[in-house]
Amino acid sequence: MGSFASALTPIMQIGSAISSVASFSKPYVAQSQSNAQADLELQQLEQRTAQQKKQNLLEYQQAETARRSKLQKLLSTQRAEFGGSGVGSGTGSGEAVLTGLTADSDVERQFNTKEYQLDNQALDLRVAQQRQLNLLQKQQLKNKTLLNSLTDIF
Repeated sequence: MGSFASALTPIMQIGSAISSVASFSKPYVAQSQSNAQADLELQQLEQRTAQQKKQNLLEYQQAETARRSKLQKLLSTQRAEFGGSGVGSGTGSGEAVLTGLTADSDVERQFNTKEYQLDNQALDLRVAQQRQLNLLQKQQLKNKTLLNSLTDIF
């Protein structure tokens, strides 16, 4: 019976060591799962951002099409009015009016372009901030896990 107990002792020590290793590795497994979840959420944010950028481009193109159409209609209407009143659109005052309409349309184009660029910059900034936050959280979790593991050993 004594030899059985002496043979059982090393087996119990091995079992205890395996248990210690398993408990030591648990926080690292949890950290890995947490990192994977954060990576997935970041990837989903990037996909939503890409989709929103496509939507922004479509809206910008539609606004530009509407602006050009409006300008063509205004220019045509003004030329017709000048023609009906006997004033040519190539004369000084007629040309000034048409140039003014074109300049107004150009201001609207610049506004549309700037708005499109700012919207996309805001989306890019949000993704960059989330990426930085994830990196910070991963590092903090890594440090916390390491510290907890070291305190468990001692």
